Amino acid sequence: MQLIDKISQDIAGKKDDCLFVLWLTSLFFCFGLVGILNHAMWRDELNVWLITRDSISLIELFQNIKYEGHPSLWYICLYIINQFTDNPVAMQIFHLLIATTTIYIFAKYSPFTQFQKILFSFGYFPFYEYLLISRNYAIGVLYIFLFCALFPSRDRGYIFLSAILALMANTNAYCLLISVALGLTLIFDRITIRKSDRNFTIQASNIIASILIFFWGIIVSVLTIIPPSDSNLQGGLNRWMFQFDLHRLTQAIARIWNGYIVVLIPGDSQHLSLFCFSLVTLFIVVFVSTLLIRKPLILFFYITSTLIILFFNYIKFLGVPRHYGHHYIILLASLWLASYYPPSNLLTKNIKKFSLALQKKIINWMQFVRKRKKIFIAIVLYAQLAGGLVAFSRDLQVPYSAGRETANYIKSHNLDRMFIVGSRDVNMAPISGYLNRKIYYPERQRLGSFTLFNSQRKDVEPSIVLEQVSQLVRENNPEILLILNYNLEQSRDDIIVSPIASFTESLVSGEKYYLYNVKANSKKPK
Repeated sequence: MQLIDKISQDIAGKKDDCLFVLWLTSLFFCFGLVGILNHAMWRDELNVWLITRDSISLIELFQNIKYEGHPSLWYICLYIINQFTDNPVAMQIFHLLIATTTIYIFAKYSPFTQFQKILFSFGYFPFYEYLLISRNYAIGVLYIFLFCALFPSRDRGYIFLSAILALMANTNAYCLLISVALGLTLIFDRITIRKSDRNFTIQASNIIASILIFFWGIIVSVLTIIPPSDSNLQGGLNRWMFQFDLHRLTQAIARIWNGYIVVLIPGDSQHLSLFCFSLVTLFIVVFVSTLLIRKPLILFFYITSTLIILFFNYIKFLGVPRHYGHHYIILLASLWLASYYPPSNLLTKNIKKFSLALQKKIINWMQFVRKRKKIFIAIVLYAQLAGGLVAFSRDLQVPYSAGRETANYIKSHNLDRMFIVGSRDVNMAPISGYLNRKIYYPERQRLGSFTLFNSQRKDVEPSIVLEQVSQLVRENNPEILLILNYNLEQSRDDIIVSPIASFTESLVSGEKYYLYNVKANSKKPK
């Protein structure tokens, strides 16, 4: 009877777990659908869409990607979607499905409590940055969590895990770095494993094939990310920080705080505040490292991945929230992977060699950390939840970009029939994307949609924009619709520039738009 009762309880427990996963995933999807359809996409989202839409072949697509500073997987996915529709909302739906799948995997397979899973799901990064904003970061997080969920399968072979790492490396630069750290962890797991620890019989061919797949993914990603010589995105091949700068270092360290706690620290110009926050951040890193000290391989992953991203932030690019959110994902992945390993005294067995006073301090510190593990996780998750709810609600009320509203106005007033000139080209991607047409860009002096940061484009002053518009009017374009992302304060005698409308409600400061009607001035002075 006891056996039957236990089996019944197990079945009931699994049923409850399945219901919870279904409930949480469905709720996330429903909220996400409302949010993502309300979200007004901005240039970073739609510029990628335009690249995949207007690249006439895969060869041209890969040539254009070289100027983006990202691997190609997200672009290939959008290129496939573009074969069926040119509506950018399709990209948003695809992104929603990726984000929802990530939550499903996390809810079903992660070792966290149900309440912790709820807090995570509606936190800042999964509920806002990696849900509403359709970029290549959500798919990277999906592969990280998929790797964590399938990590136990390494007993049967490494090919599938290596394939996940290869795909992960081709999502974005940060996931490339994380995939390297996970790959090294997997290699060290293989090297250090004892046959008595697990049923471990894997053919050499499986291992060799897995290594080839992993390194192939890394190499392809690196070759794609390396910019051409004429690229000027984030400095292109230049603008590296190799000399020591304490302020720069505190900026990079403080990004870890932003990833964990979300609450933004004082501006980068406030040196003392940054220094204090960097000290607090280092304390947190030591705290987490102590949590993982009895799981040596996972401690290796945590420290390696954190330091790699920290180093990248320092020498090249400090990033914005969607970038340093990967520190938060590393934290969760470390806690997840640690659940697969039994405690080990490999790193603690030599404590007895220290003096009694130092031994006591180390033991007290480890006990302090162990007792406050749940409190620490709760603080991080609650901070993320607060950030997620605030950011999600704000997006419902304030357009992320005024591009969609501007495009809708243009279409509703039949202004899309006119010849359209737009400047600054970088900020015109939402207009081109929502209008589904090309625009004349003064920065390149030709029609276009997406922007590539290369030597062919030059930033232009308002006077140059008006000069080109004047020439276009003389070239058999009696009326031109001029779209600017700034209020025009200049004029010319040979053209009449009349304001039509302005759209200034935008979270992104550079994506407020001003519409003007331009035609020749028949009464210009001789």
